[in-house]
Amino acid sequence: MDMLVIKRTVKAVRAALDVLPADVNKTYEDAMDRIKKQDDESRQLAELILMWIIYARRPLSVKELRHAVATSPGMLDIHSHSLVCEEILTSVCAGLVIADKNSRAVHLVHK
Repeated sequence: MDMLVIKRTVKAVRAALDVLPADVNKTYEDAMDRIKKQDDESRQLAELILMWIIYARRPLSVKELRHAVATSPGMLDIHSHSLVCEEILTSVCAGLVIADKNSRAVHLVHK
């Protein structure tokens, strides 16, 4: 569904909907392919985000995920300029990750 955002006309949206895969596994493969085709920085960020979400013992808030992806080994402090904005957290993940507007939790689009 992420690919529909870039469509500029109703005709283009309908054409994109006509070629959506019927198989959910194919949909996930297509999303992962879109992630892999991004520039290195975006791809690495998406992989890091997915890793944090998948391995977390509980749902992470947007704030927690922003801080988690800003950390690196040996860091003692996180500067606010190192934090990724929420829109980027979700956009680099090609529609696989959403932030719940009510709970502010970040999770995979299908739990």
